[in-house]
Amino acid sequence: MGAVEFSLFLVKNSLISEADDRFKSIMRWSDTDLFRRPLSFLFPADASDRLGKLLEKDSSTLSDVLFPRVPLRVKTGGYINFDMKMEQTGPEERRLDFYKPSNVKHTDEPKQPAADMHSFFNFVEELLASPYEGDMELTMVSVDALKDTSKLTQTDKKAAREQIEQELQTKAIGGKVGKLDEASYGLITSSDWSETAFHKEMLTVAEKLNLPPDTFVPKTSNIELDDRDIPADKLHKALNHSRSVFLGEIEPSETSEKLSGVVDGIEHNRNLILNALNRYKYQLTPRDIMDTNASSMVGLLQQGKVNLEGQIRLPEEILVMADHPDISLQHDLAQLEDLIRIRSKKPENDKRTPEFYELCRSTLIQERFHLELAFIMEKYEEPTNSIGFRVKGIPPVKMGGPHWDALRHLRNLGHPIWIDRFSDAVMAQDALGCLRYGFVEVPTALIRRLSDHPEGNDLLTQLVNTWSSLQVGVVSADIEDQLKPTARDLGIRIMVTD
Repeated sequence: MGAVEFSLFLVKNSLISEADDRFKSIMRWSDTDLFRRPLSFLFPADASDRLGKLLEKDSSTLSDVLFPRVPLRVKTGGYINFDMKMEQTGPEERRLDFYKPSNVKHTDEPKQPAADMHSFFNFVEELLASPYEGDMELTMVSVDALKDTSKLTQTDKKAAREQIEQELQTKAIGGKVGKLDEASYGLITSSDWSETAFHKEMLTVAEKLNLPPDTFVPKTSNIELDDRDIPADKLHKALNHSRSVFLGEIEPSETSEKLSGVVDGIEHNRNLILNALNRYKYQLTPRDIMDTNASSMVGLLQQGKVNLEGQIRLPEEILVMADHPDISLQHDLAQLEDLIRIRSKKPENDKRTPEFYELCRSTLIQERFHLELAFIMEKYEEPTNSIGFRVKGIPPVKMGGPHWDALRHLRNLGHPIWIDRFSDAVMAQDALGCLRYGFVEVPTALIRRLSDHPEGNDLLTQLVNTWSSLQVGVVSADIEDQLKPTARDLGIRIMVTD
């Protein structure tokens, strides 16, 4: 990147306060020409809009981004291209540093740990709205050895994670890397990204840690960011959708190699689900909740499915439903009314145990859901303790927020609650009263990972006992047959079966 050629200093975010002598010498402007002029007058018209958007925002997010070949106006006529970086020096003060153009489009050295996913998505949003020119791709990288379930020691995982993140930061525009899950990352790359070169770097990481060469075999995927004007809401949904496809949480579409194709695929899948709901092509799929010690059923798990092109499937198999609260609400209310209506017609002997409906977390926090639920329960004269809710993916209890407020509201009405925040038992037990007489789900991956070690067995047993003391049942779902004896030995006796 080289040394700074010259700098401009701004006040009120976009008004030129001063320029160093080298700028005035090269660009032929005087202090009188520049003082308190808006910065936009130095840029061509087609760059002014994006520059304005950049200056309106908190520039700290993009402080490490090197904007390549920015055209800067010369007083005597024409423009000269420079690379540019922007630094926020005060509440409304900026410093713009300009460099000779180079082929370097990323940070020289890693500066910070990987960001959380939402911070990374915000960075992408600001980068797309900025004056940054050149091709950009969302690159996603996954390394199985970093997963919680891998056999690698925690010490080796920590060392490997640090080195892998550093390597990715040197490849990322702005040095920004986001964590997609415990073993996967997202970054924005330009044309200099090489999957082959990164694979070789992973061999070097393994060598440094004295591990087999194939320990850190990466899986990668690239999405071309071909739409610079996409609205922020659609962008975030497209990024999260791409992440979910990459991680295997939802199925890919045929148009997922470009951002515009991802957006089209999302709209297509939305329409599939909406058409099924509007044509009443949906149904509930019950699964037994069994107490394996007593060999008795303690409830039913009801999952709402829709007819998608002739196949009965969960809608979250093709769409991140939590990102689409309008569809999740319509889906959940339709399925719930069917569930409660059908239950109201059952003989009393068939209603001795509650039924848990799998509710989308975005539906949970919508006021209309709570109003409609109360109306449906009253309409069919069903007691609230007969209908429970399984909600996955809510934030940790220590964070609080609207999801936990909504759970407490449902529990106060009498509805039993089932969540998947198993580790929260060690965080804030006094805040978990809404789960009393409900369930907490232990991840199968956690059982598999910890049960191989005596310390892990002790920790799992302790957590199970803690939940039991809170009068919350510990349940496992979709657990492999070979792990069921281990789960029972740990005191996990409630299981979901088909």
